[in-house]
Amino acid sequence: MGARERELGRRISRRTFIAAGAVGLAGATLGLHHLRRRTVFGPDGEPIGAPDVSPHYGDWRDVYLERWRWDKVVRSSHFVNCWYQAHCCWNVYVKDGMVWREEQVADYPQTNPDVPDPNPRGCQKGCCFSERMYDPSRVRYPLRRVGERGSGRWQRISWDEALSDLADRMLDTITREGSDRIIWDVGPLYTEGTMTAAHQRHVTLLDSTSLDMNTEIGDGHRGVAETFGKITFERSADDYMYSDLILIWGSNPLYTQIPNAHYLTEARYKGARVVTIAPDYNASSVHCDFFVPVRPGCDAALALAIASVLVEEERIDRSFIAEQTDLPLLVRDDTRRFLRSCDLESGGSDEQLHFFDEERGIVPVPKRSLRLKGLTPQLEGEWDVRLAGGEQVRVRTVFSLLRERLVDYTPERASLLCGTPAPAIRRLARWLGSSRAAAMVTSSNMDKYYHGNLMERSQALVFALTGNFGKKGSGFVGFPWLDHDATESFIRSMFSATDMMNKTALRIIGKTVLDTARWKLAGYTDEMIVYEGTRSVLADGRMTSGALFWYIHGGLLAASERLEEWDPYLKRPVREVLQESLDKGWQEVWPRPGNDPKMLFVLGSNPLRRIRSYPLLLEHLWPKLDTVVTLDWRMTSTTLHSDYVLPAAAWYEHDEHKWSTTLMPYIHSGEKATSYYEAKSDWEIISRLTEAIDRRARELGIDHYVDRRGDRRPLDNLYEKFSSSGEFGHTDDAKVCSALIDAATNLGDLTWDELKKQGFAPFTRIGGSAGSIGNATEIEPGKTITPLTRHVVDKMPYPTLSRRIQFYLDQELYLEMGEELPVHKEPPKSGGDYPLTLTGGHTRWSIHANWRDDKLLLQQQRGEPVMYISTRDAEARGVRDGAHVRVFNDLDAFEIMVKVSPSVRQGQVIIYHAWENFQFKNGKGFQNLIPSPLNPVELAGGQFHLRPMVIALQPGHTDRDTRVEVAAL
Repeated sequence: MGARERELGRRISRRTFIAAGAVGLAGATLGLHHLRRRTVFGPDGEPIGAPDVSPHYGDWRDVYLERWRWDKVVRSSHFVNCWYQAHCCWNVYVKDGMVWREEQVADYPQTNPDVPDPNPRGCQKGCCFSERMYDPSRVRYPLRRVGERGSGRWQRISWDEALSDLADRMLDTITREGSDRIIWDVGPLYTEGTMTAAHQRHVTLLDSTSLDMNTEIGDGHRGVAETFGKITFERSADDYMYSDLILIWGSNPLYTQIPNAHYLTEARYKGARVVTIAPDYNASSVHCDFFVPVRPGCDAALALAIASVLVEEERIDRSFIAEQTDLPLLVRDDTRRFLRSCDLESGGSDEQLHFFDEERGIVPVPKRSLRLKGLTPQLEGEWDVRLAGGEQVRVRTVFSLLRERLVDYTPERASLLCGTPAPAIRRLARWLGSSRAAAMVTSSNMDKYYHGNLMERSQALVFALTGNFGKKGSGFVGFPWLDHDATESFIRSMFSATDMMNKTALRIIGKTVLDTARWKLAGYTDEMIVYEGTRSVLADGRMTSGALFWYIHGGLLAASERLEEWDPYLKRPVREVLQESLDKGWQEVWPRPGNDPKMLFVLGSNPLRRIRSYPLLLEHLWPKLDTVVTLDWRMTSTTLHSDYVLPAAAWYEHDEHKWSTTLMPYIHSGEKATSYYEAKSDWEIISRLTEAIDRRARELGIDHYVDRRGDRRPLDNLYEKFSSSGEFGHTDDAKVCSALIDAATNLGDLTWDELKKQGFAPFTRIGGSAGSIGNATEIEPGKTITPLTRHVVDKMPYPTLSRRIQFYLDQELYLEMGEELPVHKEPPKSGGDYPLTLTGGHTRWSIHANWRDDKLLLQQQRGEPVMYISTRDAEARGVRDGAHVRVFNDLDAFEIMVKVSPSVRQGQVIIYHAWENFQFKNGKGFQNLIPSPLNPVELAGGQFHLRPMVIALQPGHTDRDTRVEVAAL
C-alpha cells in the first residue's frame, strides 16, 4: 500500500464511508450486516461467554469488496404490466438470503445484421427493485381487519386461520347466494404463468366471476376492434428499421417504452422521418424531426383532414383499398345500411354483403378469401337496385360516402377543430402519401378518450388509404400482445375422460368439437374460431365485463347522470341505452343486475387507486360486500380498505414466467431467488385456499353446489382436480411453469430449465392463443415481425362482418349517433363546464402504482403528486411553480402541487397516473372527480364482430376529457 492509500485510510472512517453512500444502498446494507453482534454457541447449543463484536474485515476496503461478493446469481424480471416494453431480463444477486442488487443482462441476440440488437434492456424501476422489495410497504403476514374498513387496524393471523375463514365464507356465499357472487378482480399484474394457472383452475371449478379489466383500464382499443374485428397486432420494435416515416401519434415512448425507444432514434439515424403528434411538447417530441400540435381529444379531425388531402390529391393505393377494405361495398340510401343478400332474395343471408363489379354488376363479396379472382369492384358510383319485394332503391359505395364526408374536413376547416395549422396537415398528408413504409408507434392512449373509437378509426383510415399494412416497416397497429398458448389446455387437463361426459365440464372447458366443425363449415378462420371461444367464456360467466360490473354494481353510472349536459350528441339517456343493450343481449354482466356481489378477491389489482370516481365504489359497492380480500406484496389504496390481506411473494421470491409483447418477442422467466417472511406465491395461496374449501366442505357435510346455470357440481374432489390428482402441489410453482412451457406450441422445444437459466427465450411462432393469434403473421428466423401479413399477403379474411378492414358500421347505435363512418366529435365537458381539460399519461417513474411511493424514485421528481400546467394558465390564476392548488369540478375536488411548464398546451393540465390515494392530502386522490361517462355506442352488439369478446368490444372507462378549474390556495 502506498503513502496516499494509507493516508486515505486514516482519514475516512467506516461510518463516514457508509454514510456518504460511496458503496451505495446495497453495499451499505451488507456492511451493516457484518457489523452485527455475533453470539458464540457451545456444543449443547447454549450461548457461552460474551457476544463477539469483532468486525469481520480489516478496514473499509473490505466493506467495499463485500459489494462484489455474493452467494448466487439468478435471472429474473419484473412481472408488471409495462405492456409496450415487457419485459427485461436481469441478473439478481443474492447474499445471505437477501437480494441486494440487480443488473441488466446484455445478451439478447440480434435479429439480423441490418437491425440493432435489443441490448441493453431495463429501466430505473427495474434497477431499484431490490430496494423496493424490502421497504416498509411490504406485507409480511396474513392480516385480518379488526377496525372499520379503512381504519388501518389489523390483526396478524396464521395462514391456516386466514384460509379456513375464507373457505367458510366462500362456501356460505356459494350455497346461500350463488357461485357468481364471488368476484375476482384480475388486474394488470396477471402473468399468464403460475398466477393465471392457479386463478383459472380455481374459478373454473367454483364457477366464480372474474372481471375482464382490459376495457375498464382504457386498453380496449375500441376503434381498432370496430375496424379490424380484433385489437392485438403489432410489429417487433426492430421492424422500425424498415420504415421511412414513423408517427408517434398519441403516445410518449420516451416515458412508456424506455427499453425500446432506442429503435426509434436508430431508425432516424438510418433515414426515417420521425413525427410526434400530441397536445403537449413531451419528452418524445424532443427526439423527432417534426412536431404536430393537436387539441386534446381532436385527433379524428386531424386524421380526417389528412384523409381529405390524400383523396383530393389522389395519393391513395386504389388496389389495396379495393381488396383489403370495405370501401367498395354498397350501402342503401334509404336505410343507410349495407346491401345484403336478404334484401335481394327471400331467405338470403343478413351477413352477405355486395359490391359492384364493372362487368358482372352487383355481386356478393367473397368471404373465404380476400382474393378478388377476376372481380374488379368499383370504388365510386351509385346504382339503382331492385329488392326482393319489388321496390327499387339507390345504393352507393362506402368510398363515395366517405368522399362526401371528407368535404367537411379540408385542412383549413379541420384546423379550426383540432388546432393543427393547415400547412402542417398538408405536409403530413403528403409525407404519408409518398412514403415507402409508414409506421405508427402504438399506445393505449386514444381509448381513454370518450370519442377515442372515432380517433382510432380515423387514424386507421389514413394508413389504409395509403396501403401501409402488411409490408416491412409499415402499419397502423393495435395492442401488442404475444403469449404462449398453453393456459387453456392446462385448465382442461384438470378433467378426466369421465368428466368429459358431463355437460357442465364440456361447457366450462370451452368450445365443443361440434361448434368448431360448424364454424369451419361456415368459413371461419382459426382466428375467428378462437375469438368465438372467448365469447363463450364471457357468456358462460367465467369472465365478465369489468367496466360494466363497476358501472352497474359499483355505482359508477351515478357519475354519468349529467351526460346529457356534457355530450351534445347524445340522443337519449345512457341508462336507457344500457337497458336496451342488456335486454337484447348485446352486452351482459355477471352477477345479473339486482344480484349483489358478496365477496371480492383482488388479485394483482388495485381498483380503489385505478377506478375513476372510486369514491362511488366505497359508497355503492363496498357496503354490499361481506368480504374483501387482497392478495398483494405491498400495502395499497385497496389493501387499506380490505377485510383480509394475504401477503403475496414479490417477483424475485417465486418461480414464474410472463406473457410478452410482439415489440419484444421473448418470453421472460424468473427463478426463485429468496423468500420473505410469510409471503407465498399466488399459486401456493390459491392452491391452499382450494384445499381449505375442499376440507371445510367435507367437515361441514357439503358435497355439492348448484352453479349459475342450475347444474349440480361436486365439491368432494375439488382439490384433487385443482392439483391434477396431486401432480401439482402447493409449492410446485416450478413444476407448473414447466408444464405450461411444455404444452405451448409456439416456443419450439424450449424447457423450463433452459428458460430459467437464460431468463428469456424467443417465440418461434405466433401460436393460437386469443392474445397472440391476431398478429396474423409468421415468426421467421432472421426476420423482423411485421403484423397482418396473413391478411395482406396470404389474403386471409379479417374477423369482421365484411371480412375486410371495415370503416362503415351500420349497427343501429352507430346509425343513431351518426358514427357509421369515422367523424370528429367535440369532446364532452365531463365534470362540468370548466376551462381546463385534465389529461394524463403513463408515468415515467413507475409501472402503474408499483413504484409510485418508492423513496428512491420519489427523489427523482417532486416527491409527491404533481400536476403540470402551462405557463400562461398558471399566470392567469396567480399560481407559481411548486405551489399547492385546489382542483375542482362538479363532482369533487382535491389538492396537489403544480409544476409550471412551457411545454404544456394552454387549456390543458396533466397528471401522470398511478399516484396512490394516501399520497394526497386527506387521502383524496385525483381520480375522485373523473366521471368516466359511459359512451352509448360501446353498448352495441348483435353484429358479427360488434359482439363482446375477451379484452375487447365491451364498454370502457375514460378519463382524458375531464374538465376542471384550478385555484391557488
